[in-house]
Amino acid sequence: MDKVRRLISSLVMLFTMVVCQAQINTDRMMSIARNALSFDDYVLSISYFNIVINYKPYLYEPYFYRGVAKFYLDDYSGAIRDCSEAIRRNPYFPSSYELRGLAHINLDQFVEAAADYQIATDMSPENRSLWHNLTLCYMELDSLDRADHVTDSIIKKWPRYADGYNLKAQVLLQKKDTITAEAFVDRALAADKYNINALNAKGGILMNHEKHAEAIDHYNESLRINPKQAGILINRALCYYHLDRYRDAMADYDQALTLEPRNFIGHYNRGLLRANVGEDNLAIEDFNFILSIDPDDMMATFNRATLLENIGDYQGAIRDYTTVIKEFPKFLYGYERRAAARRKIGDTTGANRDEEHVLKEQIAQRYGYTTPISRQKNKTRKKSQVNLNDYQKLVEEDNTQEKVYESEYRGKVQNQEQEAKLLLPNANTYYIYREAGQTAVLATFEQAYQQAQSGNINEAIAGFTQVLQQHDQFAEAYFNRGLLQLLLDSPELAIPDLSKAGELGIYQAYNIIKKNQNIKQKDKKRP
Repeated sequence: MDKVRRLISSLVMLFTMVVCQAQINTDRMMSIARNALSFDDYVLSISYFNIVINYKPYLYEPYFYRGVAKFYLDDYSGAIRDCSEAIRRNPYFPSSYELRGLAHINLDQFVEAAADYQIATDMSPENRSLWHNLTLCYMELDSLDRADHVTDSIIKKWPRYADGYNLKAQVLLQKKDTITAEAFVDRALAADKYNINALNAKGGILMNHEKHAEAIDHYNESLRINPKQAGILINRALCYYHLDRYRDAMADYDQALTLEPRNFIGHYNRGLLRANVGEDNLAIEDFNFILSIDPDDMMATFNRATLLENIGDYQGAIRDYTTVIKEFPKFLYGYERRAAARRKIGDTTGANRDEEHVLKEQIAQRYGYTTPISRQKNKTRKKSQVNLNDYQKLVEEDNTQEKVYESEYRGKVQNQEQEAKLLLPNANTYYIYREAGQTAVLATFEQAYQQAQSGNINEAIAGFTQVLQQHDQFAEAYFNRGLLQLLLDSPELAIPDLSKAGELGIYQAYNIIKKNQNIKQKDKKRP
């Protein structure tokens, strides 16, 4: 026992020496932390920034740079907190507002982001990216007059900046002023004829004017400059489609899906084209993929049903028709198609019931539902339009030009995939609390842990909260409470807890934060 005590005493002395050295060398710690950040080792950099913050909490820089590391890890709420701490210590550092604004953008908090960018532009008026992002925030808020005013300032300050004219055009398009928007796109191309954003915007405007051949010319030039633009390949495919050049359209969809294998519009439109040229089995594969990521897409379900009926899988077709009818009971063509499939398998009673339902609704004709795609007058629909009568129409984006925020803050997450499960304190934590006579805290933690394992989520959260009220540096309590809040679908409560757990050394928390962020991004992209 004496040996153990002597070992512990030695370790305490060693730790004290390290702490003293850290107090002396915080500048060196900052240098190491920033180097780790520059080499994309975000987790390591956070651990060094923590040391500096611990011993010099009045400095703003370690908070700011730790916020940068958290931003790289998709811990946007953590980045916001750190930037706020940096601003509290130094309100005259514009990068803190810029980074906090970017983090707000990633959380769809555009009011807060716009406020940060307004302050940053006042402090750093020559930073063009601040004005660019401020414009996009106002557009997201539908504050189009403000956005218009900012773009006027950009054009005045940087008259040769092609994207300034292009931003102005985006604002005007959102105002439905297509004619003036096109004039500003032309000014962007006059400033830089190889500007991809302007070429793509011009192509989109020409598409809307149904000048598909001219739009293709602009998309060709854009793709010559950067061939890895899945969205532009999809737009060009739509132009080819309108010109009845189906094979060219198919080739563009294939290439786009090579670049972005999970692109919804690419799979949906390629599925329709494959169906149109008689490649039913390949078309089914596309609609299967769509339904694997969005099982509630009824248009994809109905298209798959018609294809299954075509290849003789009548049971599968009936299953899909029934799914659609349950969701849209007034979609009469669904009953007609299900009746036809039921007759194929000898279910005369079911078929008669479906046909009688249609007759009772006094449907005298089928409104051209069987008209081939290639003969439809209106060949496409906007992504946001959900009308089952349009199930055979190709999809196009509501906005042909994506809002791209400018930033120097870019990075990648290093953490490997890890299982998300509740954690117990490690042996060292148990030892520290027991030696400090805090066994009651451990007992409360263990009770909360058992409540969680038994499925009593709210009781467990209350228990972990009680632990943190007594000891606000208990990393496992933050981690577990965060996981449980995610189970309750409360990310606004969960992410700050997971961020704090990561800050205190449970680095797998950042992987969970990123996974949650990826889910949010996928949900935003769904139609």
